[in-house]
Amino acid sequence: MKNALRFLFWKLVLLLTVVVGVTTLMFFLTRATGDPAVLLSPPEASDEVVEANRVRLGLDEPLLLQFWHTLLDTFTFNFGNSFVSGQDVGADVLGRLGPSLALVVPGLVLAAVLAGVIGTYAALHQADPRGRLLMAAAFLLDGIPYFLIALLLVLVLALQFNVLPATGGEGGAALVIPIAVLTIQGFATLSRLTRGQLIDSLSQGPVTMAKSKGLPARTVLFKHAVPLALPPLIAYLGILFSFMIGSLLILESILNYPGLGQFLVRSVGQRDFPAVQASVIVIAVLITVVNIAMDTLVRVLDPRLRTKVS
Repeated sequence: MKNALRFLFWKLVLLLTVVVGVTTLMFFLTRATGDPAVLLSPPEASDEVVEANRVRLGLDEPLLLQFWHTLLDTFTFNFGNSFVSGQDVGADVLGRLGPSLALVVPGLVLAAVLAGVIGTYAALHQADPRGRLLMAAAFLLDGIPYFLIALLLVLVLALQFNVLPATGGEGGAALVIPIAVLTIQGFATLSRLTRGQLIDSLSQGPVTMAKSKGLPARTVLFKHAVPLALPPLIAYLGILFSFMIGSLLILESILNYPGLGQFLVRSVGQRDFPAVQASVIVIAVLITVVNIAMDTLVRVLDPRLRTKVS
């Protein structure tokens, strides 16, 4: 129990460190590009207009005081108002987060399922040409940039056969291409990792002992081999989630999808510093929380670590 509490305590410390670190980094990076009051004022604006904008944006305070207020506001999810629209940034970010998760979660689940099935087949049939062909296809897909896969799917499914919207769109049809891209992106690497982990687990002592006892192949696989191979794969799901979130920056912009990735890219172009800062902080916290959850699940499932958290 003490080990479990210690583990959770340090994960909480990690989360707080990420929040403080990302907030600090984004605060000073956004201001290093120049005075927002000057950047958002017309070129012909007088000094009085620039100063009025500085007061309106709360930039007339000393820099360290601005940073302190920003840090406190971050922990209360108060990111202020957009420099461009004047809307509450926190509400804008949460409104865009849902559509992005509607892509990442199905993409991650589908990638895990496909990788599990195909990776297991390839591990159990190493000499089978079909298993080798599947791994060769996964290796090939892993080398193709995801944005190129997106463009190819748009070209074939939207422009050639006209069965899906090319960009934007409403309803479930607009989700198909981006989810397919994320699924392919995740499956390509995860299937090869699944195959490697399962081959390794099949050669370990507990599995070979189960085989020597004459247990059915299905029992050996699912009761002995899979539990040994599963923890590293679950840990990788957290990393894969991070990659998918990062992919949305380009993917949503290409497909004109109204998610957090597109919102962040547009905010950077508009120099909307509160929106940029809020988006990056929320993404960093989300990635950290998911990886902590995966790490916790690994410690619970791994027989070598289970006693340390019980």
